[in-house]
Amino acid sequence: MQKKLHESYAKFDFQNTTGYILRQETGLITIGHTASVSPWSDPNLHLHTDSEEFYFLLKGQLEFIIQEFQLTLYPNEILFVNPGVPHAIIGGTGKIEHFGMRAPALDDKQIISDIRSDLPHLYEDERLISGDWGHRIPLELPQHKNCWLIGAGSATYLSQYLILAYLDFPTEAEANAGIGTRHQLHRHQKSWEYYVVLKGEKDLLLVEDTLIAVHTGKILEIPPNVNHTLYGRKAPYLGFTLRVPVELNDKVIAER
Repeated sequence: MQKKLHESYAKFDFQNTTGYILRQETGLITIGHTASVSPWSDPNLHLHTDSEEFYFLLKGQLEFIIQEFQLTLYPNEILFVNPGVPHAIIGGTGKIEHFGMRAPALDDKQIISDIRSDLPHLYEDERLISGDWGHRIPLELPQHKNCWLIGAGSATYLSQYLILAYLDFPTEAEANAGIGTRHQLHRHQKSWEYYVVLKGEKDLLLVEDTLIAVHTGKILEIPPNVNHTLYGRKAPYLGFTLRVPVELNDKVIAER
């Protein structure tokens, strides 16, 4: 599953993989993927005592129980479930492609109860919803694109453990704006970064003087204290960037 390229970075293939793509070596995050599989269901409601769980749906529909209601997740939406919230997948429609992410990657799952069949189905007239349980985030909304969507500080949805930016650039001019100015050679002192490419020929980053092409269906992992910068994208580009743990002030601009 993992193709190690260099001691300073690694690549992972997710396009045809169903199962865990990576379990981050320090336990900060797990990333799983389904590649066009039939919907499934859990026999029990469960919760995670400390970790946050994220479902990023690309194709199909997934049906969830969250606390005391049912909810449908549609393509190009993220379901963000807070720690301590009972939830389960109870089926779906079509072939499912999705990412399942949990941060931190703790052994903190607790079974709560059997699944009830009489819970109300809520929020079908609202795409964007939030509650004490978490959020359903539709990615087609303009305010959710090309920004720090989940994280801390100015992020739209606050997370204790994970920072996520959703990137959607239809043209190369948009995809490569800011290279050399906003995108400078830098490193993170504590956080790990993951560049996930959903669409686009390549995402080029300069990592310790090596030019790396990251094609559709690949994830590039960059550990802390490795210099890197965006070098160029081929559009149309679609993808997301993850950073763990949440560290707002650990970016250091590198001298060339």
